[in-house]
Order: sequence, then C-alpha cells, then structure tokens
Amino acid sequence: MQPQSDPTSELIVERFHRAMMTTHRRLGSLISQKLDNDLTAPQCFILGIISNEQNITVSRLADKMEVKPSAITVMLDRLVNNGYAERIHDSKDRRVVLVQCTDKGSEALLRIKGDVQALMKHHLREMDQAEMLQFVQTFEKIAAELSKDN
Repeated sequence: MQPQSDPTSELIVERFHRAMMTTHRRLGSLISQKLDNDLTAPQCFILGIISNEQNITVSRLADKMEVKPSAITVMLDRLVNNGYAERIHDSKDRRVVLVQCTDKGSEALLRIKGDVQALMKHHLREMDQAEMLQFVQTFEKIAAELSKDN
C-alpha cells in the first residue's frame, strides 16, 4: 500500500517545477541573445568544460556532459570550425585526441560570463542580501542532492 500523498507538498513541487521551467526558458533565451551568432548555448556549455579542463579527451568531455562521445561530435566540430576550440594529438600517444579552448574561445567565455553575471544581477535585484543568500543556499542544497543520484 502506497502512502497518501500530501496535497500541500504536491502543490509546492508543482510550483517549484513551474518556476524552474519558466526561469530556465527565459534565462536561456536571454543568454542566447548575448552569444556570438555562431555559438549556441549548448556549445557554450561544452566550451566552458573544455576551458576548465584544458587538453580534455573527447570521451572525458562526454563523461562530464553525461552523454556518449558521438552525441557531442557535431557540436565539437562546429566549435573547432568556428575557431573556439581545437583538436590536438597527445604528444605521448598520437592515437589520443585532446580538445582545448582557443584564444577566441576564452575571450568569448569571458564576455559571456560577464553578460550572464550582469543579467543575473539585474533579475535578482528585487531580493535583499539575506534573501539572495537563502535562495542560493537552498538551490545549492537541491543541486547537491541531485548530484548524489549520479
């Protein structure tokens, strides 16, 4: 026998889900407007991982993104073709292909990071310092809980 569901909890979960989806859609749209014409949000995400882990293998990149290597090949090709990233062969094992961020990619990430921070500050301006801190701590708690599932 399943336990009775709490209507209040269900309502809160629904409100949270609706707010998250709206926030995700709107922020995604606003951030996309700030990107270079030849850079998409998913490509920017990949580029951020590449930048943080210089000389990353494609399989490691796929692991970080929780997808198969074939799923990122097209996006990676576009990043390389547009000059944001480059593939290089490992000096110790030529069979191993590494990916690294180019200067153009690093500059784009810095610009985008600044734009996103300005955007977030603008949209969080209605909260005072204590509310922002509580919001971030709660959100980090949710993120940590979701990370346990992996």
